[in-house]
Amino acid sequence: MVNIMKRGGDRETAVVGVIEAILLIALFAIILSSFQLLYVPQLMENRESEHMDQVSNQFSQLKFAIDLQSISKTDISISTPITLGSREIPYLITARAFGSLSILRNSSTIFLHSDNQNYTFLLGDIVYNADNAYYAKQSYIFEGGAVILKQGNSTVMRISPSISSDLVGDALNITMHIINITDYAGRSSVSGYTSTFIRTNYSSHFSTNASNVSMTFYTNYPDVWYNFFNSTLDRNTVNVVKSTNYIQITPKPGYKIDISLDMVKIYAQVGLGWIGKI
Repeated sequence: MVNIMKRGGDRETAVVGVIEAILLIALFAIILSSFQLLYVPQLMENRESEHMDQVSNQFSQLKFAIDLQSISKTDISISTPITLGSREIPYLITARAFGSLSILRNSSTIFLHSDNQNYTFLLGDIVYNADNAYYAKQSYIFEGGAVILKQGNSTVMRISPSISSDLVGDALNITMHIINITDYAGRSSVSGYTSTFIRTNYSSHFSTNASNVSMTFYTNYPDVWYNFFNSTLDRNTVNVVKSTNYIQITPKPGYKIDISLDMVKIYAQVGLGWIGKI
């Protein structure tokens, strides 16, 4: 009789132990689920936000490198790192953030119209797209010498191009130092989440002076360029008109626009490694 009671007590103790183990596992699952649902998305959002800050700094370095090459006009190559994305957190259910870097040839156009002659200049862009999983999807664009940040339908010019103006009498003199990016050796795009490089090199330049002109700038980012020209040019002397895909600048009655333009062609290639001499 005593032995039977002991065996029953052992069974009860074993059942209690199993229940305790199940409760501990359930508690751990609840804690892990709460951490996964509440804190992991915030951690990943902060990680992707920090990555976008890093890309912003890297595009500032790219802008500096291209400006140095376009001003010196010397045959020198510079490689600028670009971090495409960010990794997931190990042992947790998270997603990687992927990015893509592309060189787009002839993505914008500048037209100068005058009574005697018309000029057409095609510009290439460097575009980075971040396919973030937690943070807002963003794009950084190098166009004409400007660095543009795009988020959703909003665009902001982070770094201005080398364009200035000066009113002399009835003439608004506009000085433009514009960059044309052209892909080289077929290395025009890359995607992933690791770090890559974009290599740039000076190619050539073309300078001209045009008097009594109007200008039309076809671009995929008319809002940001409209805001830039509005804040840069004397609105008492010119009209700045925005359409869905272009900006048009014309002189007001009694004034004229004279433009001094320096167009610099920069070769660029993306990806790891070196391919010949640019």
